[in-house]
Amino acid sequence: MALRIGLLWAPIILAVGILDYVTAVPDPRSQILTPPPLVQLVSGLISIIAVCSIAVSWHRFILRDETPGGLRVDAHVFRYAGTTLLIMLGMLLPALALVVVLGVAPSMAGIIGLPIIIVAGGLVTRISIKLPAVALGNSTFSFKDAWAASEGNFWPCVGVFLLNAAILLAIFMVLWAGAEALAQISRNLALAFQLVMAVFIQLFYSIFNASIFTSLYGFFVERRDF
Repeated sequence: MALRIGLLWAPIILAVGILDYVTAVPDPRSQILTPPPLVQLVSGLISIIAVCSIAVSWHRFILRDETPGGLRVDAHVFRYAGTTLLIMLGMLLPALALVVVLGVAPSMAGIIGLPIIIVAGGLVTRISIKLPAVALGNSTFSFKDAWAASEGNFWPCVGVFLLNAAILLAIFMVLWAGAEALAQISRNLALAFQLVMAVFIQLFYSIFNASIFTSLYGFFVERRDF
């Protein structure tokens, strides 16, 4: 079912990646190839909608046994995307704090920056329990309700965040190593690998992340087994 949900979006995500590549131009300051701002905006919006659509379908399949009928783009998805963006905006404060630490005392980045990331990750994990409620159409379940539902479970949520981060980091490292190895054989082969793996990462991240929040919501809110 995860493949059935994700593969509906795979050609669109791949097309977005190809669009980014063919429109990329060297940045005047860094000479790094980047797409024009308009293309970045469009591809970013499509990517967010794709990730949120997959997540909504997965939440509803796990929690309500609802079988998706096709490419889902509806009010639930847009509200889910808006909630996700709010959570991302909430991460700006710890991110800015980390930037300040790096600017003022670079040598202390590991000592101070790591706890900031860990604490922020635990807090975000707790309030993200709202996301499955959004997917189910429960408009009365707020961030405050998500916070209350997970009360007393800050450190377990930190553990979930660290596990999530470790798995995603391991995947990125393996794929990076694969791309570097292929680049020694053929640049075009490495590029094709990167484009396909970018699709894989987005699909995997959507399902994996949604599975975590589905489990937390089911456990804390619906009192299911974890």
